Amino acid sequence: MGLGEPAPVSEVDPYARIADLYDLEHGAFTADLEFYLNVAQAVGDPILELGCGSGRVLLPLAEEGFRVTGLDASPAMLDRARAAIDAAGVAERLTLVHSDMAEADRAPGGPFGLALIPLNGLVHAATPAAQRAVLESARRALDPRGQLVIDVFNPTPDALRAFDQSAVHEGRWRLPNGTVVDKFGARTLHAATQTIATDLWYDLTDAGGALHRIATSYTMRYLYMAELALMLELAGFVEWEVYGGYDLEPYEDNSERLLVTAEVTRSR
Repeated sequence: MGLGEPAPVSEVDPYARIADLYDLEHGAFTADLEFYLNVAQAVGDPILELGCGSGRVLLPLAEEGFRVTGLDASPAMLDRARAAIDAAGVAERLTLVHSDMAEADRAPGGPFGLALIPLNGLVHAATPAAQRAVLESARRALDPRGQLVIDVFNPTPDALRAFDQSAVHEGRWRLPNGTVVDKFGARTLHAATQTIATDLWYDLTDAGGALHRIATSYTMRYLYMAELALMLELAGFVEWEVYGGYDLEPYEDNSERLLVTAEVTRSR
Protein backbone atom coordinates (compact mmCIF):
# COMPACT_ATOMS: atom_id res chain seq x y z
CA MET A 1 0.00 0.00 0.00
CA GLY A 2 1.43 3.33 -1.02
CA LEU A 3 0.91 6.92 0.07
CA GLY A 4 0.97 9.26 -2.92
CA GLU A 5 2.57 12.68 -3.01
CA PRO A 6 0.32 15.10 -1.14
CA ALA A 7 -1.56 17.54 -3.32
CA PRO A 8 -2.69 20.93 -2.01
CA VAL A 9 -5.57 20.57 0.43
CA SER A 10 -8.01 23.43 0.53
CA GLU A 11 -8.84 23.86 4.21
CA VAL A 12 -8.22 22.80 7.78
CA ASP A 13 -9.23 19.18 8.36
CA PRO A 14 -12.68 19.17 10.02
CA TYR A 15 -12.27 15.46 10.79
CA ALA A 16 -8.97 15.75 12.61
CA ARG A 17 -10.56 15.57 16.07
CA ILE A 18 -13.55 13.34 15.29
CA ALA A 19 -12.02 10.64 13.07
CA ASP A 20 -12.09 8.09 15.90
CA LEU A 21 -15.82 8.75 16.35
CA TYR A 22 -16.89 8.84 12.70
CA ASP A 23 -17.39 5.11 12.28
CA LEU A 24 -19.66 4.88 15.31
CA GLU A 25 -22.33 6.31 13.00
CA HIS A 26 -21.14 5.42 9.52
CA GLY A 27 -19.08 2.26 9.87
CA ALA A 28 -22.11 -0.03 9.90
CA PHE A 29 -23.72 1.55 6.83
CA THR A 30 -23.72 -1.14 4.14
CA ALA A 31 -26.79 -0.31 2.01
CA ASP A 32 -24.66 0.90 -0.90
CA LEU A 33 -21.93 -1.75 -0.92
CA GLU A 34 -23.67 -4.32 -3.12
CA PHE A 35 -24.36 -1.57 -5.67
CA TYR A 36 -20.68 -0.55 -5.80
CA LEU A 37 -19.52 -4.16 -6.06
CA ASN A 38 -21.92 -4.74 -8.97
CA VAL A 39 -20.71 -1.62 -10.78
CA ALA A 40 -17.08 -2.63 -10.23
CA GLN A 41 -17.74 -6.08 -11.65
CA ALA A 42 -19.40 -4.57 -14.72
CA VAL A 43 -16.86 -1.82 -15.41
CA GLY A 44 -13.62 -3.24 -14.00
CA ASP A 45 -10.67 -1.74 -12.20
CA PRO A 46 -8.55 0.16 -11.40
CA ILE A 47 -10.96 2.09 -9.19
CA LEU A 48 -10.57 5.56 -7.73
CA GLU A 49 -12.59 6.56 -4.69
CA LEU A 50 -12.81 10.30 -3.99
CA GLY A 51 -13.36 11.07 -0.32
CA CYS A 52 -12.58 7.54 0.81
CA GLY A 53 -12.66 8.44 4.52
CA SER A 54 -11.95 5.52 6.80
CA GLY A 55 -12.22 2.94 4.01
CA ARG A 56 -15.83 1.83 4.35
CA VAL A 57 -16.29 1.36 0.57
CA LEU A 58 -12.78 0.73 -0.72
CA LEU A 59 -12.05 -2.10 1.71
CA PRO A 60 -14.85 -4.43 0.46
CA LEU A 61 -13.82 -3.65 -3.12
CA ALA A 62 -10.22 -4.67 -2.39
CA GLU A 63 -11.42 -7.79 -0.56
CA GLU A 64 -13.20 -8.78 -3.80
CA GLY A 65 -9.89 -8.50 -5.66
CA PHE A 66 -10.17 -5.03 -7.23
CA ARG A 67 -7.27 -2.59 -7.35
CA VAL A 68 -8.34 0.61 -5.61
CA THR A 69 -6.84 4.05 -5.00
CA GLY A 70 -8.46 5.98 -2.16
CA LEU A 71 -8.15 9.74 -1.99
CA ASP A 72 -9.06 11.93 0.99
CA ALA A 73 -8.19 15.39 2.32
CA SER A 74 -8.15 14.21 5.95
CA PRO A 75 -4.91 12.63 7.25
CA ALA A 76 -6.80 11.44 10.34
CA MET A 77 -9.35 9.56 8.26
CA LEU A 78 -6.63 8.08 6.07
CA ASP A 79 -4.91 6.79 9.21
CA ARG A 80 -8.09 4.93 10.11
CA ALA A 81 -8.37 3.55 6.58
CA ARG A 82 -4.75 2.41 6.70
CA ALA A 83 -5.32 0.55 9.98
CA ALA A 84 -8.42 -1.19 8.60
CA ILE A 85 -6.60 -2.16 5.40
CA ASP A 86 -3.63 -3.59 7.29
CA ALA A 87 -5.97 -5.58 9.55
CA ALA A 88 -7.77 -7.02 6.51
CA GLY A 89 -4.53 -8.03 4.79
CA VAL A 90 -5.33 -6.43 1.42
CA ALA A 91 -2.71 -3.66 1.38
CA GLU A 92 -1.15 -4.91 -1.86
CA ARG A 93 -4.30 -3.93 -3.78
CA LEU A 94 -4.75 -0.49 -2.22
CA THR A 95 -3.11 2.93 -2.47
CA LEU A 96 -4.06 5.84 -0.20
CA VAL A 97 -3.50 9.46 -1.21
CA HIS A 98 -3.76 12.61 0.88
CA SER A 99 -5.32 15.08 -1.55
CA ASP A 100 -8.22 17.35 -2.31
CA MET A 101 -10.89 15.72 -4.52
CA ALA A 102 -10.19 18.32 -7.21
CA GLU A 103 -6.75 16.73 -7.66
CA ALA A 104 -8.17 13.33 -8.59
CA ASP A 105 -6.38 13.31 -11.93
CA ARG A 106 -3.04 13.34 -10.08
CA ALA A 107 -3.81 10.18 -8.12
CA PRO A 108 -1.45 7.26 -8.79
CA GLY A 109 -2.74 4.09 -10.39
CA GLY A 110 -4.70 5.65 -13.23
CA PRO A 111 -6.15 6.09 -15.68
CA PHE A 112 -9.11 4.52 -13.92
CA GLY A 113 -12.01 2.50 -15.20
CA LEU A 114 -14.28 3.60 -12.38
CA ALA A 115 -14.39 6.67 -10.12
CA LEU A 116 -16.66 6.78 -7.07
CA ILE A 117 -17.86 9.71 -4.95
CA PRO A 118 -19.99 7.87 -2.37
CA LEU A 119 -22.38 8.98 0.37
CA ASN A 120 -22.56 12.77 0.03
CA GLY A 121 -18.88 13.23 -0.76
CA LEU A 122 -19.53 15.80 -3.49
CA VAL A 123 -21.54 18.10 -1.20
CA HIS A 124 -18.39 18.67 0.88
CA ALA A 125 -17.06 20.71 -2.05
CA ALA A 126 -18.81 23.82 -0.80
CA THR A 127 -19.08 26.05 -3.90
CA PRO A 128 -20.28 25.49 -7.47
CA ALA A 129 -16.75 26.12 -8.74
CA ALA A 130 -15.32 23.55 -6.33
CA GLN A 131 -17.90 20.96 -7.35
CA ARG A 132 -17.20 21.53 -11.03
CA ALA A 133 -13.47 21.21 -10.36
CA VAL A 134 -14.04 17.82 -8.70
CA LEU A 135 -16.08 16.55 -11.66
CA GLU A 136 -13.59 17.87 -14.22
CA SER A 137 -10.70 16.25 -12.36
CA ALA A 138 -12.59 12.95 -12.10
CA ARG A 139 -13.22 13.08 -15.85
CA ARG A 140 -9.50 13.54 -16.53
CA ALA A 141 -8.68 10.62 -14.21
CA LEU A 142 -10.85 8.16 -16.15
CA ASP A 143 -9.87 6.11 -19.16
CA PRO A 144 -12.06 6.07 -22.34
CA ARG A 145 -14.27 3.27 -21.00
CA GLY A 146 -14.56 5.04 -17.67
CA GLN A 147 -17.59 5.62 -15.51
CA LEU A 148 -18.21 8.02 -12.64
CA VAL A 149 -20.68 7.27 -9.81
CA ILE A 150 -22.02 10.06 -7.59
CA ASP A 151 -24.23 9.54 -4.55
CA VAL A 152 -25.72 12.58 -2.79
CA PHE A 153 -28.89 13.17 -0.84
CA ASN A 154 -31.89 14.39 -2.80
CA PRO A 155 -32.69 17.93 -1.56
CA THR A 156 -36.42 17.55 -1.18
CA PRO A 157 -38.27 20.15 0.92
CA ASP A 158 -38.58 17.62 3.76
CA ALA A 159 -34.86 16.77 3.63
CA LEU A 160 -33.86 20.43 3.72
CA ARG A 161 -36.20 21.19 6.61
CA ALA A 162 -34.61 18.32 8.54
CA PHE A 163 -31.17 19.87 8.01
CA ASP A 164 -32.21 23.36 9.13
CA GLN A 165 -32.25 22.74 12.88
CA SER A 166 -30.26 23.66 15.95
CA ALA A 167 -29.01 21.47 18.81
CA VAL A 168 -30.40 18.14 17.64
CA HIS A 169 -29.35 14.92 19.39
CA GLU A 170 -28.23 12.70 16.49
CA GLY A 171 -27.08 9.53 18.18
CA ARG A 172 -25.76 7.70 21.23
CA TRP A 173 -23.19 4.91 21.43
CA ARG A 174 -21.38 3.08 24.23
CA LEU A 175 -17.68 2.33 23.83
CA PRO A 176 -16.10 -0.91 25.11
CA ASN A 177 -14.55 0.97 28.04
CA GLY A 178 -17.97 2.14 29.20
CA THR A 179 -17.75 5.68 27.85
CA VAL A 180 -21.04 6.97 26.45
CA VAL A 181 -20.83 9.08 23.29
CA ASP A 182 -23.63 11.50 22.45
CA LYS A 183 -23.58 13.29 19.09
CA PHE A 184 -25.29 16.65 18.57
CA GLY A 185 -25.63 18.77 15.47
CA ALA A 186 -26.66 22.34 14.69
CA ARG A 187 -27.20 23.08 11.01
CA THR A 188 -28.26 26.29 9.29
CA LEU A 189 -29.67 26.23 5.77
CA HIS A 190 -28.77 29.06 3.38
CA ALA A 191 -31.06 28.65 0.40
CA ALA A 192 -29.48 31.43 -1.67
CA THR A 193 -26.15 29.59 -1.81
CA GLN A 194 -27.57 26.06 -1.38
CA THR A 195 -25.28 25.60 1.59
CA ILE A 196 -25.71 24.01 5.01
CA ALA A 197 -23.45 25.39 7.74
CA THR A 198 -22.82 22.49 10.10
CA ASP A 199 -21.61 22.43 13.69
CA LEU A 200 -21.12 19.03 15.31
CA TRP A 201 -20.12 18.15 18.84
CA TYR A 202 -19.64 14.88 20.65
CA ASP A 203 -20.05 14.60 24.41
CA LEU A 204 -18.03 11.73 25.88
CA THR A 205 -19.09 10.74 29.39
CA ASP A 206 -16.81 8.23 31.07
CA ALA A 207 -17.83 5.61 33.62
CA GLY A 208 -17.09 8.05 36.44
CA GLY A 209 -19.34 10.75 35.00
CA ALA A 210 -16.59 13.05 33.69
CA LEU A 211 -17.59 14.86 30.49
CA HIS A 212 -15.30 15.68 27.55
CA ARG A 213 -16.58 17.55 24.47
CA ILE A 214 -15.14 17.35 20.95
CA ALA A 215 -16.45 19.81 18.33
CA THR A 216 -15.99 20.51 14.65
CA SER A 217 -17.66 22.42 11.83
CA TYR A 218 -17.87 22.43 8.05
CA THR A 219 -20.07 23.59 5.17
CA MET A 220 -21.92 21.42 2.65
CA ARG A 221 -23.45 22.49 -0.65
CA TYR A 222 -26.40 20.47 -1.93
CA LEU A 223 -27.20 20.01 -5.62
CA TYR A 224 -30.37 19.63 -7.63
CA MET A 225 -30.52 17.12 -10.46
CA ALA A 226 -30.70 19.67 -13.28
CA GLU A 227 -27.68 21.53 -11.88
CA LEU A 228 -25.68 18.33 -11.50
CA ALA A 229 -26.54 17.31 -15.07
CA LEU A 230 -25.24 20.64 -16.37
CA MET A 231 -22.04 20.28 -14.35
CA LEU A 232 -21.52 16.79 -15.78
CA GLU A 233 -21.97 18.10 -19.31
CA LEU A 234 -19.53 20.97 -18.73
CA ALA A 235 -17.02 18.50 -17.23
CA GLY A 236 -17.08 16.44 -20.44
CA PHE A 237 -19.31 13.50 -19.56
CA VAL A 238 -21.53 12.44 -22.43
CA GLU A 239 -24.15 10.14 -20.92
CA TRP A 240 -25.60 9.71 -17.46
CA GLU A 241 -28.33 7.76 -15.75
CA VAL A 242 -30.16 8.93 -12.65
CA TYR A 243 -31.60 6.71 -9.92
CA GLY A 244 -33.40 7.26 -6.64
CA GLY A 245 -31.56 4.60 -4.65
CA TYR A 246 -29.10 1.75 -4.56
CA ASP A 247 -31.55 -0.77 -6.07
CA LEU A 248 -31.63 1.47 -9.17
CA GLU A 249 -35.22 2.50 -8.58
CA PRO A 250 -36.44 5.46 -10.68
CA TYR A 251 -35.49 8.94 -9.52
CA GLU A 252 -38.65 10.69 -8.34
CA ASP A 253 -39.68 13.84 -6.49
CA ASN A 254 -39.44 12.22 -3.07
CA SER A 255 -36.48 9.91 -3.66
CA GLU A 256 -34.11 9.83 -0.70
CA ARG A 257 -30.97 9.61 -2.83
CA LEU A 258 -29.74 11.24 -6.02
CA LEU A 259 -27.58 8.53 -7.56
CA VAL A 260 -25.88 9.18 -10.90
CA THR A 261 -23.74 7.04 -13.18
CA ALA A 262 -21.95 9.05 -15.89
CA GLU A 263 -19.93 7.84 -18.88
CA VAL A 264 -16.79 9.18 -20.53
CA THR A 265 -17.61 7.76 -23.98
CA ARG A 266 -21.06 7.56 -25.54
CA SER A 267 -22.30 4.00 -25.88
CA ARG A 268 -23.05 2.80 -29.41
